[in-house]
Amino acid sequence: MQSTSGYFQLGELRVARVEESCQAAFPPEVMFPDLSVEALQRQLGWLAPNYYDPQAGLLVASIHSWVVRTRHHTILIDTCGGNDKERPAFPALHQLDLPWLDRLAAVGVAPEQVDFVMCTHLHLDHVGWNTRLRDGRWVPTFPNAKYLFSRDEYDSWNGMPVGSRAVNDGVIEDSVLPVIEAGQSQFVENGYTLDDMLTVEATPGHTAGHVMIRGNGGAGVTGLFTGDIMHNPVQVPYPDINSGFCQDPAQARAVRRRVLNEAAEHNHLLLPAHFGPPHVGRVRRDGEAFAFIPG
Repeated sequence: MQSTSGYFQLGELRVARVEESCQAAFPPEVMFPDLSVEALQRQLGWLAPNYYDPQAGLLVASIHSWVVRTRHHTILIDTCGGNDKERPAFPALHQLDLPWLDRLAAVGVAPEQVDFVMCTHLHLDHVGWNTRLRDGRWVPTFPNAKYLFSRDEYDSWNGMPVGSRAVNDGVIEDSVLPVIEAGQSQFVENGYTLDDMLTVEATPGHTAGHVMIRGNGGAGVTGLFTGDIMHNPVQVPYPDINSGFCQDPAQARAVRRRVLNEAAEHNHLLLPAHFGPPHVGRVRRDGEAFAFIPG
């Protein structure tokens, strides 16, 4: 779907994906504890190889950011894992040294040109490039940007004692607080809209303050930047299957069904945070569940 420039049109919005990593990464039973082997096998005809590697027996996971350009601003949605971060509880993101900034430059964006950073939630793989290490200190990567954080999301993590956040330990301290201390943060509520085109919508369940970003491209064209409402397209035919990382399982299921219902009814484009190639798609109804249409 991306052009040679890296961008595609979503109505009046220009969108590009900036990859940090994409690989076969998770055993299905780890990512989706409630997904049976039989249920997975029924979907392998279309899941393999882009979303599931049958030889490795692993689900494919992409970690990427979305660049969105409006008439007025350059916006970054989610910022991956980041380099140099101490993540011993999550080895795949521990002490990374990846050329994500070079890939951002390849779509024509320097850190100084980013106007807004929008984080769907504050998990380690969505806020890492908020900051970078400079002279032994964590500083905002995007010096001219305003970082938009869900108030509910920040309050939920900030209220947890250090040492109690499992794989997210240290994340607030190295990837969120330095932004706040630099005066570059803005806490937003459900319904906040940027440029009349990007609206923050509360979608709690995966985390307490998780949000989706609704992209209004005009003329009925809508894209949903869904963050971690879904981690893999297998959740489209099985919308009641949660990831092992969802904090409120019942709420996560309800939100996922609501979003899929709307996307199917109105032909919205889904732009999730972790789907394998082509990384985006649409959905249609299929009985009590849904079918995923890549691209």
